[in-house]
Amino acid sequence: SSSISTTSSSSSSEMESWSSLYAGLGGNVAKEALPSALYLGVYEAVKSQLVAGGQVPLLLAYLLAGGAGEMCGSVVRAPAEAVKSLAQSGLASSTAEAVGYISRSDESRRRVARAWVSSILRDVPMGAIQIAIFEGLKVYILNSPSISFDVNTLQAEAAIGAIGGLVGAYLTTPTDITTTRIITAGPDDERGPGAILVDIWTNEGGFRAIFQGGLQRSAYWAPAIGIFLSCYCSIRQFACDNPQALALINAVQAKLGAS
Repeated sequence: SSSISTTSSSSSSEMESWSSLYAGLGGNVAKEALPSALYLGVYEAVKSQLVAGGQVPLLLAYLLAGGAGEMCGSVVRAPAEAVKSLAQSGLASSTAEAVGYISRSDESRRRVARAWVSSILRDVPMGAIQIAIFEGLKVYILNSPSISFDVNTLQAEAAIGAIGGLVGAYLTTPTDITTTRIITAGPDDERGPGAILVDIWTNEGGFRAIFQGGLQRSAYWAPAIGIFLSCYCSIRQFACDNPQALALINAVQAKLGAS
């Protein structure tokens, strides 16, 4: 009986350990799904306009379009980011509790607004850098006769996307740190991202401190962006090659435009 009880307790503890790895999953899905759709939709629309005009260098067009896409996506991502961070930090035990925590006080809503400013400084550069590297590397390889590499395969797009994600994630580590600290700060801490960054630089170790966790952040985002961009390109190619899918997309766009 004692052996059975010990085994049951051990299994329960193991299940709790595994489930804790997925704390904030609901908030994280909300944080990425709709903002990512907005990011890519706005990116494609802005890029088409900039490239069609012919007045903007191609790489700059990718950067500006990527930044514009992330700016729109950040409006949705900021509150979801707060929900995810509160759940993962243990300040809230569930996604629902995190939503309640944010919505029940003016102070919590002001904190989300400050976090949004910080997240713009993080997400807009990252969104611009990752897509510019992705598109720029593809164009460079396609225009290099000495490089025999099919950039349009799923594996190639995943690898190139991972490079973009890795560089973008590492360069935006400082503002990722400030965003997390704003969201999880105490009620009396109303500092903005600039003040927090200066404090970290001054009191916690300078350059090394503001890039703390940068390698881990890059290791997370490199495969994530690789998968994200390669899947997007595959779906986009399928839609372009499939008349029915293309007609459906055009019909949806026409309906949205009419409304």
